[in-house]
Amino acid sequence: MQTKVITDDHRKIHKEIYGEKPGPVRIQRIPKLKYVAQEMNTKYRMDWAGRPEPVDQQWIVWKIVNQLKHITKTRIDYKFKLMPHEIIWHEKNNNLARTTQLMQVPDCITDEMFEEAQRNAAKNLKEQIPETKLITAEPVLCAQKLHIGHYRESNATLLEVIQFAEDQGYQIKESHREIYLTPAMKCHDPSTWKTIVSVELE
Repeated sequence: MQTKVITDDHRKIHKEIYGEKPGPVRIQRIPKLKYVAQEMNTKYRMDWAGRPEPVDQQWIVWKIVNQLKHITKTRIDYKFKLMPHEIIWHEKNNNLARTTQLMQVPDCITDEMFEEAQRNAAKNLKEQIPETKLITAEPVLCAQKLHIGHYRESNATLLEVIQFAEDQGYQIKESHREIYLTPAMKCHDPSTWKTIVSVELE
């Protein structure tokens, strides 16, 4: 009898991060996790009805992760669901910001699998792709809160998170992270979009 392959959903495995519910700011420890990452310059205000818009590069992370899904399914009989798009927002420059685009991937992803996924993505696109990296982020302490509404209106939530952390006596890093739980490409009402806003604590 053929064994049914289970599809892992890391939203459920890491509920402490991706299962954030409406409510007050929380202090949360984020475990050690793997990501596919890409450095980009991105519009900061997001004045459109979709995901943060790439300006001078194509956002290639999700294509790499889709290739990784195929590789793990065929190579090691392991299936996993795509995780939400994440952005770490660094310094701003007029209407642009330096960002790190991320998508979390399972620990079983190896460097060899990642390099193969890069080659496959480039072959499918028939062009050189922007640089991406497979990174392992060490555990960090953060303050986070769920924002409901358009992405570009999350600044008030960010200020609330920062104020809470400072009131608790924490020092915070200048960069902040946003995790986009709602796929805007599915044309959901922007007033219902869910974004986790997080700052790393020192």
